Amino acid sequence: MRFTRSLTAAVVVVIVLSAAVVAAAVAASSRSTSPDAMSHPMSHSMMSMTSAAQTTPTAADLRVKLDNLFGEHAVLAMNATNAGVTGSKAFPAAAKALDANSVALSKAIASVYGAKAGRTFLDGRFMWRAHIKFFVDYTVAVAKHDKAGQNRAVANLKTYTVKFGDFLAAATGLPKAAVRNDLLGHVLELKGQLDAFAARKYPKATMLYHDAYNHMFMTGDLVAGAIAKQKNLG
Repeated sequence: MRFTRSLTAAVVVVIVLSAAVVAAAVAASSRSTSPDAMSHPMSHSMMSMTSAAQTTPTAADLRVKLDNLFGEHAVLAMNATNAGVTGSKAFPAAAKALDANSVALSKAIASVYGAKAGRTFLDGRFMWRAHIKFFVDYTVAVAKHDKAGQNRAVANLKTYTVKFGDFLAAATGLPKAAVRNDLLGHVLELKGQLDAFAARKYPKATMLYHDAYNHMFMTGDLVAGAIAKQKNLG
């Protein structure tokens, strides 16, 4: 009974977090000035931004920053979903830390492409916070043994890999397929880790935790390298 009550409490917290994230995404999308701006968000936000008024990072600084932030994202996301699916009282603190990391990532993007681009990265439709919300949805569905809910969340996560992948590709000049595939790998690793953890297959969950963390350094290198080449960062 104690486990059931704690799990139920965690699910409630997760749902509240989901609503907050959705509200943020809706608010961000309402700032778009035209349908074309949503269909090609980068061309109307990130690519049109000038960073003259900002301090542009060096290539090495950007790589270290993005590697650390992306790696931290994976760890914090898995900590949050593991806590949520077990009903741990640590979940609210884990979710708060995860969102702080998301904000830090958006600021790193804004340091190169401008404040508007940073906001789109963070709160745009099917962008960064949205994919965290979809993982929250998946966690709730796993906790409730809701297969339909799991399938919906996975479908949304796959759409995210396409929409957000195209967003990053347009910004950095990377091939769309490469970015989409990298994001899909990240999504599947986090999903697999949560599935193993929820099934109490802890050795497998630990291995996937390690793999998901290391993968994000490849993501950081990919994005930072493209930005450094594009912006001629020293």
